Amino acid sequence: MLVSLWFLTWDAQAQSFAVNPRAARFVAAIVINDFHTAQAGGGYVFSYDSHETEVSLSARLDRWFSGADPHAISMDPAEKQALFGFYWAASMMPASSACFRDMADSACQDDLTKWMARELNDDPRFIRDYESAKDPLGLPPLAAGAH
Repeated sequence: MLVSLWFLTWDAQAQSFAVNPRAARFVAAIVINDFHTAQAGGGYVFSYDSHETEVSLSARLDRWFSGADPHAISMDPAEKQALFGFYWAASMMPASSACFRDMADSACQDDLTKWMARELNDDPRFIRDYESAKDPLGLPPLAAGAH
């Protein structure tokens, strides 16, 4: 029985990253919105190459989320970790979430806040999903207790 339990635990940890397209589109919308704000001279959250365009940024995000190129986006590890946090929250939301219709909707903020709080409280699903995405997305290790 112990061997079976060990195998099931090992198998769960060995799961590979498979992108959730809806969640990836949500993150892309966040990044593109932030990119437009940066281009307009406003405050922005993420770093961008000086020659970046919306088209090139979208292509880089698609490549990054494919898991084939962890260096596809030129962001520091903390920024990639933040992107994954948004991605994970979006992957946990139901398809009917307001976030997939209008990110400015207050119901979206409620959904996002709920799932981001679970991430910060070390939800086991977040830890498992982060660990499976760490190598394919080039994410930094999670600091123990820092999440």
